[in-house]
Amino acid sequence: MKRMLFLLGATCSVAILSGDASAQLFRDQMIDAGAWGINQSSSDNTATFAYDYSADGIPEAPNSQGGDASTQGVKLESNNTDFLDASGEFMTLYPLGQNFTGKYQLKFDAWQNYSTFDRENDGGAGTTEFLGGGIGYDNVSADVGSGHVLISTSEGGSGSDYRGFKGTTFIDHADMASGNRNATCCGPTGQYETLFPGGSGVPPASQGQTGTPNESRAGSSSFQWFTHTISVDGNEVRHQMTNKDGLRRNILAYDTTVLDAANVVPTDGNIMLFYADFFSSVSPSAGVTFGIVDNVSVGVPEPASILMLGMGSACLTLVRRRR
Repeated sequence: MKRMLFLLGATCSVAILSGDASAQLFRDQMIDAGAWGINQSSSDNTATFAYDYSADGIPEAPNSQGGDASTQGVKLESNNTDFLDASGEFMTLYPLGQNFTGKYQLKFDAWQNYSTFDRENDGGAGTTEFLGGGIGYDNVSADVGSGHVLISTSEGGSGSDYRGFKGTTFIDHADMASGNRNATCCGPTGQYETLFPGGSGVPPASQGQTGTPNESRAGSSSFQWFTHTISVDGNEVRHQMTNKDGLRRNILAYDTTVLDAANVVPTDGNIMLFYADFFSSVSPSAGVTFGIVDNVSVGVPEPASILMLGMGSACLTLVRRRR
């Protein structure tokens, strides 16, 4: 089957859609549980709104604004107690009463935490969990499979650390911007390694973690704030990440009418946040195994961003291949 896919190289990644959203349609500090719905695989998932993450030594999220509730967001945990469940756990959060159409951009700050001691001493059993989000959500699905979604592992412990989904389609390695879903796939100039260099994330001292963090290996995002940006403009969807120093990279970009063309997945709909432990192993250190999300917003890209998008299109490479 022939497919044509627009892939973005690392040199183009920063230029395209580098501006922030201007006309704000929605913003939430993640302190009011009553404003959000949750679809989940079982009761072995927890979303704690208004959680003061400074208790874990975590600094203020990068997109906080004056007047915000300081160091508060939603704490996400999955598969911490059910040792008998061999299928793992997952949950999807979505704002109640929201629907977004046309050209818009979702942004949120994310932090991922895990037990370095467990990773170091038992090969990582129970430490690999996923956090991410998407657009075009149907308000029903608990698992990925609705809309356009990007998730990633905390500690590079999976064969596919960065996972994109167009509806039920699990997007191929070759269709990612780096050409691979693995955190450490592409050398020092790759999307993942430049965003999260080796040693860039270390556990906050107050957590008392004595193991060696896996982030000495480049490409994984734990123990540091980063920002998801998911943009839709016509048929084009872009998933980007921005690191704590402000560097933005494309992780996945595609034309919805070209990538898996027979699978029509709307971009209109709600936004969603996703957290999961897809594996049956349960972390023996649940207290340091979690994700944090803060400062969720939806806006319309400002004119400068649209101009940059047009300029960046010159960097797109049209890839044709037969499968």
